[in-house]
Amino acid sequence: MSAEDTNFRTVREDTLEVFRQLGLTTVFSNPSHTEMKLFETWPDDFRFIMGLQEATVVGMADGYAQATGEPSLVVINGGPGTGNAMGSIYTAASAHTPMVIIGGLQARKLQQGAPFLNAPNATQLPQPYIKWAAEAARPQDVPALIEKAYHIAKQAPAGPVFIGVPEDDWIRPANSTPYRVRTVQPAVVPDPEVLGTVADVLNSATNPAVVAGPGVEIGGARRDLIKLAERLNARVYGSPVWPRGAFPENHPLFGGVLPPLAELINARLAEHDVVIVLGSPTFTLFTTADLFSQAPAQVDTSDAPKLPEGTRFIHVTDDPEAASWSMAGTAYVTPPAAFVRGLVPLLPQRQRLPLPALGEPLPTPTATTPITEPYLFHVLSQELPTDAQVFEELPIGRAPFHEQIPLGPDNGYFATASGALGFPFAGAVGYAVARPDQRVVVVVGEGSAQYTIHALWTAGKYNLPVTFVIPNNSGYLSLKYYLDETSQKAWQEGWDLSGVDMAQLARGFGVAGERVETPEQLQQALRRALTADGPVMLDVAVSDPGLFRL
Repeated sequence: MSAEDTNFRTVREDTLEVFRQLGLTTVFSNPSHTEMKLFETWPDDFRFIMGLQEATVVGMADGYAQATGEPSLVVINGGPGTGNAMGSIYTAASAHTPMVIIGGLQARKLQQGAPFLNAPNATQLPQPYIKWAAEAARPQDVPALIEKAYHIAKQAPAGPVFIGVPEDDWIRPANSTPYRVRTVQPAVVPDPEVLGTVADVLNSATNPAVVAGPGVEIGGARRDLIKLAERLNARVYGSPVWPRGAFPENHPLFGGVLPPLAELINARLAEHDVVIVLGSPTFTLFTTADLFSQAPAQVDTSDAPKLPEGTRFIHVTDDPEAASWSMAGTAYVTPPAAFVRGLVPLLPQRQRLPLPALGEPLPTPTATTPITEPYLFHVLSQELPTDAQVFEELPIGRAPFHEQIPLGPDNGYFATASGALGFPFAGAVGYAVARPDQRVVVVVGEGSAQYTIHALWTAGKYNLPVTFVIPNNSGYLSLKYYLDETSQKAWQEGWDLSGVDMAQLARGFGVAGERVETPEQLQQALRRALTADGPVMLDVAVSDPGLFRL
């Protein structure tokens, strides 16, 4: 090909065709100039979803991928843009969300120096929170590398991948032969012998229990899990820091979400002789009991967290690494959803006897001013659509949220899988991009909302059916209650968020915002917000709940 010959297909043209063949025609982006050559003469069969900051962009792409079950596509700057996005990339990796991230790099001939927006060692920046990263050795290899990234992102355990693309690669000549993608089809199935062995253990158990993790829901086996639990007449617990609901919380067999503390997990599970953990780590922990003491700590000679010795634990996961450190006595690496489906016909129906109550019935919260969190959640449960998709981030309000809002079989439930704040606020917007036919409800504290608050602008721009409910207690109170009363006062600057006007912030981003301060306002405000044509935020002033419960 001569230097004068400009009648050639470009890498950009080949890449767009690869995107089409892979179904990656929705692009989440906050681009810098290093990506702009990709967007020249942008084709009308692609959908471009703009975000105002990279952490929000990746969070939205995370929610979109969880809605579709397919990889999402992100285009951001490969240096500082990827740095901005790292918290959300960390969360996507923890949630095993398939995602292809294209990071724009400076032109190849500039990379030997230190150009503006430089990204030296770009593939190392998002490590270790991605499955795989690469840069093409030649511009014409970019389409093939993107296809490889797509297939790696989808393989279990799924996760985000990163491709660095220099700015000038998009306009270089492509290979002479148009690129065509291949078919890579998952074909892993549970071993029938293992299914039979596990079925025998469960059938012979006196008091079996199930721990339901996100892998069951990701694989679409929620209703199969209901059949499994009902055949065993087994208590079902949500896995600790439940990032995705896999079992209806209003089902009589549901025993609540396990707390992320080994001592409390053991207290819940020790009464069972067999526990099968499906599609989650065994177990995700948040802290240890001894750290709740404020006395000076001695040298720690205690054992690592362990499970009760009198209970047999069986762990089913598609994550070999999670199996390698599992606290369970036996772990199987296999698709959890397929495993559930394979187990159901091997379990004869047991006698359906009511299980003992786990505690006293909760009193109905009463209306007070200021509104309490339990009362807010109680009223929300009365108005919540039966098929609403709920995104929650309440570091101190999670226990009363689940107590007052027992989500049903048609409700989706999503929360952060990593502990990094910000996913639900942005993820809900991405979910609504994929499923504009469903009402998405976000219940997030005013502190957590600040991490990806830019998502409001995207929700407003695309008029998405998202209802944001903010229990506003004017502080990072999860931090406050780690301290004694004297330290709380001395360190008030570290947790006090008084003066943040969430309703006004929403209006500034183009979203309807309303402040709710009394019980008399609450129900009608929720009713309007949950049926509105487009996004609405309710900033609900709530009282300080005191010491939170795990």
